[in-house]
Amino acid sequence: MPLSSKTKTAGRRSQKGLSDSGRVSAQKPLASQERSQRRWWLVLIAVWAISGLYVANGMLRGWVPHDEGMLGQSAERVLAGELPHRDFDDPYTGGLSYLHALAFRLLGINLVSLRWVLLLFFLAWVPAVYYVASCLVSPFTAAGAVLLAVVWSVPNYFASIPSWYNLFLAVFGAAFLFRHVETGARKWLFAAGVCAGLSFLFKIAGLYYVAAVLLFLFFREQSTSSSDASPKKEWGYTLFLALSLLTLLALLVGLVHSRPKVVDLIHFVLPGTALAVLLLWREWRETHPGDRERFRLLFRLLGPFALGIAVPIGMFVLPYFLSGGLPSLFHNVFVAPARRFTFGSMEAPGLFTLAAAFPPAGLFGLVLYGRRRIGWIAGGLMTLPLIALLAFSDRPLVYRAVWYSVRPLVPLTVLAGVALLIRAEGLSATRRQQIMLLLSLAGMCSLVQFPFAAPVYFLYVTPLLVLAIVAFFSDQTAWPRMLIAAAIGFYFLFALLRVNPGFIYQMGFGYARDNQTELLALERGGIRVNSRNKQQYEQLAATLRHHASGGFTYATPDCPEVYFLTGLRNPTRTIFEFLDASSNRTAAVLEALNRHRVRVIALNREPQFSGAPPLDLAAALAQRFPHAMVIGKFEVRWIE
Repeated sequence: MPLSSKTKTAGRRSQKGLSDSGRVSAQKPLASQERSQRRWWLVLIAVWAISGLYVANGMLRGWVPHDEGMLGQSAERVLAGELPHRDFDDPYTGGLSYLHALAFRLLGINLVSLRWVLLLFFLAWVPAVYYVASCLVSPFTAAGAVLLAVVWSVPNYFASIPSWYNLFLAVFGAAFLFRHVETGARKWLFAAGVCAGLSFLFKIAGLYYVAAVLLFLFFREQSTSSSDASPKKEWGYTLFLALSLLTLLALLVGLVHSRPKVVDLIHFVLPGTALAVLLLWREWRETHPGDRERFRLLFRLLGPFALGIAVPIGMFVLPYFLSGGLPSLFHNVFVAPARRFTFGSMEAPGLFTLAAAFPPAGLFGLVLYGRRRIGWIAGGLMTLPLIALLAFSDRPLVYRAVWYSVRPLVPLTVLAGVALLIRAEGLSATRRQQIMLLLSLAGMCSLVQFPFAAPVYFLYVTPLLVLAIVAFFSDQTAWPRMLIAAAIGFYFLFALLRVNPGFIYQMGFGYARDNQTELLALERGGIRVNSRNKQQYEQLAATLRHHASGGFTYATPDCPEVYFLTGLRNPTRTIFEFLDASSNRTAAVLEALNRHRVRVIALNREPQFSGAPPLDLAAALAQRFPHAMVIGKFEVRWIE
């Protein structure tokens, strides 16, 4: 839990007696400290219980069939002794498949087991969010931040996909780095590095967390080495920093170059650019010791973090090294995902939607310029309109206006935070570093939305955004509390009443209650789907199992859920066809069907990503499997 006083040690720049606001305060009496600690724990237990019960109540609701099928099939193949990428095309790095395989071994092979894993991680994540927030504000305010982060995250799409774990590990890492800032102990840097390594093993987007921490460590080095002395200026470290930041900006531009729209530059390049400008501004403005001392300090920060990254990645890579699978691992992790830019992309909301962010921008402006009285007046005047807006937020126009006011908040918060750090009036060194860390995490981790900027992808970064906003407001002596409370209450209730009851198919476009209330009554099901999916997949599973022999079937394209729900094995290494760039795909598929004596197949007539099978493959399958029937969106073909 946050310490009521910090130990001041040479070279660590920690300050003694930091209060929640980050300023120096007098040592509290022991009895007062005990009461504060008791209150801290009581609030944590309450918010943890509320969050856990709320989320657990809806943990079995809803699915995206190909997501669940991909997770289940990957884990089952690992459980059978296969290596991701060497033996089958795992769409992600592969670490999550091992975690899910462990869940299958302990809890049974079904979709519910995957959701228990997500719930357990969520229950560990809530205290981490609370810890980070309570380092910045009072326990009750931190509890409000936690609840806001919760309703804008997991309840909206309870599936054990890797992006949730990227979010969880980013917050765990933030908590460890907060402890490092408070204590100076490098073990916390190592722990944050382990989080980075695990995040990368779940999904390559974990690299965004690494980039955020690197920006923070540059900032921390500047804060720690800054001095009032005026030594002879050395340019080696400054050039190194400038080149590092230019490399980051080049990577950001390179990431979006295939879709160079202004709105993408604002969402995905502007935050990183603003943080880089802040670091360069500080480098130019402040005085520092010589290059040798600065490089030594930087590598004392980078070393434990890099070692933490290397440990889990090294353990994961070792079996590939021993079995000659490194080329396949490298190709499928770093090369094949580029195909998502063609087959799995979705543009961010249009440039005109940024206008909906004007009210939040005004709120940030009030805080930056300390207009407390105006804030109280504006808060009072806005309460009734916000209530009315909430009442009509089930209308598509109002719903979208509210949603669009949230989507641009990452770049807006980063810009406002950078402006705050440039002014830095009355902020302690500790508080400045905490703000920088959370701004970096929000700005860099928001890249998870590219190239597929579906509304649900915004939720994978929203809790980091909430923490960054909390950090921004944490040290304002004149912040408009009435206006902030009205805004937070409005967005909390909007998520609770309009976003949570829906599902990702309508999210961001309009309010509609989710109709996934029917239990998928299959041995490997157990979750709630809509009546159409229930009937379709239950009939499909029975039909395929009836005609299959030898335990194999073939389902294409983009329908891995067919393999998992039926318990029939995939004769190929492919899970999503668009990731298979081989030139001899048709011949390879037909050879696999012959080798495993496949007698029944399922053709998905509504694939989301890959499109219809190649014409020569479709013709060969029709000839080989002459009998056919249609079940929902599937065409089942078999041999008598």
